[in-house]
Amino acid sequence: MTEVPEDLSELVRAHWPELYAMLVPLTSNAATAEDLTQEVFLLAYRKQMRAGPGLRLWLREVARRLAMNELRRKRPEPLGPDELERVIEATVAIESDQVVPAFEEQLAALRVCLAGLSEDDRALLAARYERDEGLACVAVQTQQTIGYLKQRLFRLRRRLAACVRQRLAAPEDSYAQPRL
Repeated sequence: MTEVPEDLSELVRAHWPELYAMLVPLTSNAATAEDLTQEVFLLAYRKQMRAGPGLRLWLREVARRLAMNELRRKRPEPLGPDELERVIEATVAIESDQVVPAFEEQLAALRVCLAGLSEDDRALLAARYERDEGLACVAVQTQQTIGYLKQRLFRLRRRLAACVRQRLAAPEDSYAQPRL
């Protein structure tokens, strides 16, 4: 049996609980979470990762990606009677008047908030999300960098979310002019 380097042992002791706790809900399986946590540390060892700035985030991102790959590989198992009953109950709730009005209210609020954006902002959102154009394509069209567009889209989404929350919290007669 090979000896584990001391720095790897320290790395495992420092980050195992957090990574494992993150992976259990992602995988819904403690054994799979443990396997993936071990795999994260094997990758860190192979890449000779050492403690330092950014290591924690690197470990978390690797763990998340491994979990997503694992979930993609798994075939969905047939639903049991209990799970099937929960799906039926959720479907009935969606089809009833409980969920649809809330969605309609959110959609109306979003439309008002979108109307309050500048023409350039609406054009960027339309290119990216309506026409599903890639960032590289939008960057060429707008003569802006991909990084700038990512930041701009992030800020636009955040502003729209705040506006929708504000609209939903305000009385209905305040739908006249959005504040972005």
